[in-house]
Amino acid sequence: MQVTKGQMKGISSQMQLAASQSTMVGAMSGAAKAMGAVNATSDPVAMNKMLQEFQKQNEIMDAKQEMMDDGLDGLFDDDTIEEEADDLTNQVLEEIGLDMAGKMAAPAAGGRVAAPAEAEAEDDGLAARLAALRAPA
Repeated sequence: MQVTKGQMKGISSQMQLAASQSTMVGAMSGAAKAMGAVNATSDPVAMNKMLQEFQKQNEIMDAKQEMMDDGLDGLFDDDTIEEEADDLTNQVLEEIGLDMAGKMAAPAAGGRVAAPAEAEAEDDGLAARLAALRAPA
């Protein structure tokens, strides 16, 4: 009886293997048909030309981008333009009689700008009003 059971299991395994192989053959047949359809519609020569043209245009775009970057870097890194603008601004201010350097307060030794007495009084008044607002009523 043991021998018959073993033979039955062997036959069952062979049948499962045959069914699996049949399914695999069907799937591979479908894949082969799909690949054949793709191959029939695709033109490798045209695809190669298209890829070469894309690569060429991409290289042209990269070269133009690099030239633009170089030009912009040169434009924005030029310190002489800033100096010329400052000189021109100072010249115009001198012509209309404004002396900006003379009207600006000189920095004190501690690094802070010295404030006139009027501004100090105004600051004290504002500080007093703030303290009054903060005080409990």
